[in-house]
Amino acid sequence: MEQKESFFVTAKGEIQPIPADEQTHYFEILASYDEKKQLEHIIYEMKANSKQEWLDIWSPKKHFNEAYAEHDRGKDSKLSYELFRFLYLLGTEKTKRDIEEMNVLPELYEQSHDTIEKVK
Repeated sequence: MEQKESFFVTAKGEIQPIPADEQTHYFEILASYDEKKQLEHIIYEMKANSKQEWLDIWSPKKHFNEAYAEHDRGKDSKLSYELFRFLYLLGTEKTKRDIEEMNVLPELYEQSHDTIEKVK
């Protein structure tokens, strides 16, 4: 069995071995090396998609086309859902409670699946 370590994930997508600031909200997780890499990949995909959206505003053909916007929203929702689902699965009891109180998983699941079905 792979050894798991504690990590703290910030709202900016940083994964740290210890909380650096008591004023910052963290999601504490227990993750193996492979699980941490998967989480880093999801965060990378979210940031890459965000940068692509920013580039798209300079391309009026894409920026003002609702089909592109709908696709981007669906991708954002799907990535957000995957991120929070993964944080929940790896999370400590406190992290799981925090995510449950946010009630973010059902809403993101619905948004991502509804939007993706429309775009297909």
